[in-house]
Amino acid sequence: MIFDLKDLEIQVLKKFDGVNNYFNPSHFNGKTIFRRESKFDNKLLISDIVDDQDVVLLQHNTDDMYLWSYEDARFINENEIGVCCCKRDKNDIEKIINVEYKKYNLLTKEFTHFKTQNAHFEKHWQFCNDTIIYHVNPYTILDNYENVIFKKQINWDPWIEKYGKPGLSTNVFEIDEKKFLLFHSYVTKNGISLKYYVGLLQLDVDLHPIGYYNRPLFNSTEYYDHILFIKYFNWKRKLDPTPTIADIIFPMNVIIDDVYINVYSGLNDCNAVCIKINLVEFVDKLKSETFTII
Repeated sequence: MIFDLKDLEIQVLKKFDGVNNYFNPSHFNGKTIFRRESKFDNKLLISDIVDDQDVVLLQHNTDDMYLWSYEDARFINENEIGVCCCKRDKNDIEKIINVEYKKYNLLTKEFTHFKTQNAHFEKHWQFCNDTIIYHVNPYTILDNYENVIFKKQINWDPWIEKYGKPGLSTNVFEIDEKKFLLFHSYVTKNGISLKYYVGLLQLDVDLHPIGYYNRPLFNSTEYYDHILFIKYFNWKRKLDPTPTIADIIFPMNVIIDDVYINVYSGLNDCNAVCIKINLVEFVDKLKSETFTII
């Protein structure tokens, strides 16, 4: 790993409190939002999007046909967020129909709907002005009308062999006039456990991929707060007798300040955290890291 998560400053923003579970935060201009997970009819877990005062910004609801739950929202700008919308059968709420990706305006309370490429699960799009980074494998960029304007199959095989299949995670951020985004991947251990890794992809000025660093930026830590994790696991196990044990670090968005790279992340699915990486140390370490050019 380029960095050991245990050596980095981890600021806990919110965490599982015994009733509600908080994770996967996003930050923009001094505002932070969170995914808040709670029990529904004592049958399943549903999610709302809340702010740091626990004010609900986007609440689960039931319409004529579906139960909607809202997951992993990311700021696009001051007034808009991108959000994963989990759609369940109203008459069989344990059945997931699909997960759709939408844009939501915090002021008008209106959604922008997408056809979502007709996939069953649509998650973690990144909106960059008039374009959408849709996926990293293959690396795909869409315009606002979901037309594919760039698509390239990257040689991910060396990464996949060690760390699993890559998926999109964060916004594009810039350091020393270089553009990056973070992606995630995971491997299955013993058939029941997952371990997550965070990778670093470099982009050109047109947001096209240049290459990725061969080692993960960091990987998840088992377990950051073991006592908290056990409490969360037992709370969740009452709904699922055999839940997957997930050793997770999931980066949601990156904010750069004068000193730190601030990676707003979910940790072990029961912590919402900000991971701080010193900018100077980050730049120095990358100089000695091997890099796969695409």
